[in-house]
Amino acid sequence: MYEYLSGRLVERAPDEVVLDVQGVGFLLHVSGATAGRLPERGAELTLFVHWATRDERPILFGFASREERTLFERLLSVSKVGPSIALALLSALEPARLAAAVDAGDVALLAKVKGVGKRTAERLCVELKGRLESSAVILPGAVTDRASAVASALCALGYPRPTARDVATRVCSGAPAGASLEELVKRALSEFGRSQAGSDPPG
Repeated sequence: MYEYLSGRLVERAPDEVVLDVQGVGFLLHVSGATAGRLPERGAELTLFVHWATRDERPILFGFASREERTLFERLLSVSKVGPSIALALLSALEPARLAAAVDAGDVALLAKVKGVGKRTAERLCVELKGRLESSAVILPGAVTDRASAVASALCALGYPRPTARDVATRVCSGAPAGASLEELVKRALSEFGRSQAGSDPPG
């Protein structure tokens, strides 16, 4: 229904934004890769859109590029993979890393993502092997908010949203400027491990 929406960024969170389009506020769910590339609140922004329904309610997903949206839609082609799982995969893993994991049959890595599990991970590897390379492109622009990208990845891995942003902010503030997102996520997971020692992992 929608190809893209252009408007003013009103609200932003690790996994969703509100875009004011000529006085109408659109809530869009976004991946960690997109969240990390958002401008400051009040700036103009264009997001490419995927429309879905849940319990007969419309839901919008926004992406920084057409290529990321294409990757999202290819994930949806896999049996038992809905929009929430597809977005979690894109939040936990950068597009190139996701494509590499699928092609390598890395079920263990994919199964760590919230909602995936071993059987779904196996289906991803079988049904998408060799089909993601053309979509796994570098996303446009630089990461402007590393904390949002890391927090979104943590949420996708099942960690509680209220604390994911706090941990991500602490980790990113003390990390070298050149640290990759994968490295930052690993540091955040280590911090969670220390603070939650003895507790059950997130489900």
